Amino acid sequence: SSGINAEYGEQHLEETKMIMEARLQRVKEQCVTKSQYLKRAQDFLFVFPGSGMAWCPTFKAGSTNWKQFFCKQYEPEIYYKYQRLGPPRGPYCPLGDLFKYHYAPKSKPELAPAAAAAFKFLTVRHPYQRLISVYTNKFKNCESDMFTDTAMLSIFQIYRAVKLPTSQKAEFLEAARLECHKPVSERIIDPENPYMNPMGATFQEMIQYVVGNFHSRKFPDFHWVPITRGCDMCITEYNLIEKFETMERDHHFLLTTLGQISKYPDIAGAHSNQSGAGMTIEKMIKYFSQLNERLLWDLQAIYKDDMALFGYNPVFRVKKNPYNNEM
Repeated sequence: SSGINAEYGEQHLEETKMIMEARLQRVKEQCVTKSQYLKRAQDFLFVFPGSGMAWCPTFKAGSTNWKQFFCKQYEPEIYYKYQRLGPPRGPYCPLGDLFKYHYAPKSKPELAPAAAAAFKFLTVRHPYQRLISVYTNKFKNCESDMFTDTAMLSIFQIYRAVKLPTSQKAEFLEAARLECHKPVSERIIDPENPYMNPMGATFQEMIQYVVGNFHSRKFPDFHWVPITRGCDMCITEYNLIEKFETMERDHHFLLTTLGQISKYPDIAGAHSNQSGAGMTIEKMIKYFSQLNERLLWDLQAIYKDDMALFGYNPVFRVKKNPYNNEM
């Protein structure tokens, strides 16, 4: 449209191209200097034959936008089925319904030619913003039964030493859900837990749960897995790295590069939850000031490669290992 063209003219596109090239160059340089850890990532690449595109999703970094975009293009029946459904099943197409496009070289060799020729991209975001988005979207706003059930029970039993017999677990979760889905104005707010009702996890408790997930050596939940463990940045040759912070501009540049700018309204108009809206440094400080040095140290170690490859500032840098002070 004329509005889009006016905002993103040729000079703007040329400037964006230079930014994109610098992002890729930074990744190449970091892959040379960083440890072999970076070369042991799993690559969750989704290949869409005919579109010329291959995408590695990053949860809590605008993945819903691309998920909806590809679902509508390639699985319209599924897409419109979910459009007709109300919460909690709709209206958003789950990534699982696109798994036939997940490229696994051994089990899906038929996708190899399309994968080799595809324009490969991903969207990245500051790791700490992703964590705040997980909390506000999944815990604070209680939008996911998965987190209300599985994580909530673990958090209460591990970090609050609340031992619930099996017979009381269902009752506890039902009470949590009822309280969760009340309007904020009707919730009983706990002064020690200002971001949620007393039945819910605090931000610090969620971070303890996340850190514990990594210490267990299991593959982390996709909502907080480091991007460098889900997308193989040092083996797969990506053509473009979008940033959540400049997502609208980057969407436009990507589709212009592929000669598919007519599809811009589809991706620009795709659903994007509001948990990341208005994310400022002040908001990050508000949440992360609740964490002690040990948790900040752990997060710094977990996400250090994401910070390095994509040029993000840790913000809450801890220079000395706080665990040593306990000796």
